[in-house]
Amino acid sequence: MSPPRKSSSPGLFREMPLAPQTPHDKTAAAAKLIIETEATKRADRTAALKEARLARDAAALPDAPPAR
Repeated sequence: MSPPRKSSSPGLFREMPLAPQTPHDKTAAAAKLIIETEATKRADRTAALKEARLARDAAALPDAPPAR
């Protein structure tokens, strides 16, 4: 077995060093993070409201079958 290589050259499966970020890249990354966070919150609120609506509607079901 050969000793591990000590070269710092990027290989096929190694992480490539990131290029310096421009102000635009930083702003775009921050905006993307904000949008994703807000979308997650919105999806959570929507799911909670749907669950509450279904529970409310299940409790308010009439005993008679629905009219056609």
